[in-house]
Amino acid sequence: MPWVRIDGDELRVEDARIVWTPAVTANAEGIAFWLRASGGRTVMHIAGWAPGTSAADLDGQDVRIENPGPDAGVDGRFMTNARVRFGRVTSDRAVVSVDGQVEALEPSDDSIATFEADLVCTVAPMAERDHCLGCGGPLDRYAATRDEFVAGFRITQRVLPVLCPNCVGVVDQPRFCPTCGTAFAADAVSTHGEEGRTGYTARCVQGHVFSGALPG
Repeated sequence: MPWVRIDGDELRVEDARIVWTPAVTANAEGIAFWLRASGGRTVMHIAGWAPGTSAADLDGQDVRIENPGPDAGVDGRFMTNARVRFGRVTSDRAVVSVDGQVEALEPSDDSIATFEADLVCTVAPMAERDHCLGCGGPLDRYAATRDEFVAGFRITQRVLPVLCPNCVGVVDQPRFCPTCGTAFAADAVSTHGEEGRTGYTARCVQGHVFSGALPG
């Protein structure tokens, strides 16, 4: 059974998953990954980078994370370091062991707690959003690159806007699924925040979910 322990106290894990995406750093090809384990609440989350071109390349890798920052935490505490060992990784499943240290809950407490985890994770690539939310048209021609930090690594990713230039400032809510281009049914779009200022969640008939805000 999967588990997460902090100083010997075991936290219940009901679901664990890894999402990954291609990410170049220091001119080396690799993938950025986000691991999340949850139970009655989020139990653990951790992000990292490893060499490779697909999730299967994580098989057998031992990834040390020395500067996790806000990308990693256990039971509401920030990690100070972590070691992620991948075993038996396929395109859709991974066995993962994690151990490291976390900060104390109180800012005035300098003590460090140890943690460890054994998990069986589902694995999936980050959803590629190729269609405009407003008109459903392709967005490849508007692709750009963006640099950001993941667990201390400066990575470069390919990113797409959610709206094409013709729809920016014109479209007032998601109309087409960004993953497959299928039109959203009117009752499949929900609004969050006053007058739609915060964002939307929508699910298409293929089961893809969009959650976020529109620019403009």
